[in-house]
Amino acid sequence: MNWTWSVLGVLLLGSVGCTQIPEWETAERKAAETALQEAVTQVDMNGATGGLVEVARERMLAALNYQLNRRPREEWPELLRDQDCWLRWVEKRNQAFITDGSIAPTLQNLREEARLRNRFLELTVPDEVERVFRELRSAPLRFQGKETVLQHGELDLWIPLDKLQEGASEFETVGQLQVPFCREFRLGEEVYRIGVVEPTNYEVVSSFGVGTESNLCVWKNGENIANHLIGKEITLQELTLERGWAVVLFQDREGKLRRREFDCLNANGNSVEINHWTTEKIE
Repeated sequence: MNWTWSVLGVLLLGSVGCTQIPEWETAERKAAETALQEAVTQVDMNGATGGLVEVARERMLAALNYQLNRRPREEWPELLRDQDCWLRWVEKRNQAFITDGSIAPTLQNLREEARLRNRFLELTVPDEVERVFRELRSAPLRFQGKETVLQHGELDLWIPLDKLQEGASEFETVGQLQVPFCREFRLGEEVYRIGVVEPTNYEVVSSFGVGTESNLCVWKNGENIANHLIGKEITLQELTLERGWAVVLFQDREGKLRRREFDCLNANGNSVEINHWTTEKIE
């Protein structure tokens, strides 16, 4: 017997009562059918996202093996130590409470799959991009009116104590530094690094309505000097540097290819402060 249907059958009987079977076309029967369909859908989603995690884990391990094969043997200990640190970090982060209910396994799987995917990218991007990401993955960032620090490229929203539920995590991850779009250029003795922080929380209600905004972030000599709004719910295609300007190509929500340029040398003149994905001028 299919264990899924046997479990769902018990749940269905429990929801409508074991002593009375709902009659056809009654409100009770419709409610029971809806509950069953939602349960089946949730089981399917949990299974699908679980499969994504396994695929992402295999790809990440393949990328690690690729790095070991291409690097000199004397560099292996450093790479393996970094991998061990990442594994410890990600295991702790994945255990953070998300929510109760049937959707929790799906959200947990999606979170784990995203982190495995980011690690895969870290191990497979060009060496120069990887080096800049490593410089930025623990960088300071102006967020909610104060300076915070990225956690392996992740941006955390800390929950106020008066709103913290018992047993819940003290933070929620709301943004991710995108590995492929990390860049660096030098001007004399000044070192400029560029990165894109994209939202990972799509239920935020911002000043632009439901949704979140992607930000181009600029660091000068390690200090976050500006964050420019690129756009809302976009898909980045390319980021290049031209004489101190960051040129971003992206698809908007209608699928049209757009181009925007941002001045990285005089960033404070037209920059914004990330504030849970609203835009406020930095004075």
